[in-house]
Amino acid sequence: MQKQIKLKHGISENGELQVYQIDQILDDAGNVLTEKTHPPYSPADPKDMKDFDAKSIELVAAVEDKKVKTDFVAEKQEPTGVGLEEIVKYDRMVDDLGRIAVRRVTRYYDEGIEIGKKYHRSWIMPGDNPEGNDVLSKAIATKLHTADVITAYETKMAEAELVAEGKLTEK
Repeated sequence: MQKQIKLKHGISENGELQVYQIDQILDDAGNVLTEKTHPPYSPADPKDMKDFDAKSIELVAAVEDKKVKTDFVAEKQEPTGVGLEEIVKYDRMVDDLGRIAVRRVTRYYDEGIEIGKKYHRSWIMPGDNPEGNDVLSKAIATKLHTADVITAYETKMAEAELVAEGKLTEK
């Protein structure tokens, strides 16, 4: 058995980086036996990222861009506390392949009191056009979906398809 530490990355509804440390115990074949996900942590100062990994630094650079921040403030909705309101916000998780899970959270308010909410999940895959998504999701996709990431993703998906068809065995 061996221990492996992985990081999971997200961007909150408020545009803050959230990094989750995942401790995994693997068997000798590399299969995950158990894992523990720690609470998320965020940089105290997004300008000081010295103790964070490269993906965290890229994500912060994407959301801290001046134009992105300005557009995010313009897009951001907050309840006014008057009458019935529908407020939409988004949070995002980025996986190891560069896929971005975008969760739209629609909250309903009556006189400023939340009375309900619903969720909808969508994905931005490497190579997808991010237009039509919220400001931060587009910025993240633009920053992370480099030609190398797109090629690696397409290769992985092609291999997975061959495995599913029985034409290739898993590595």
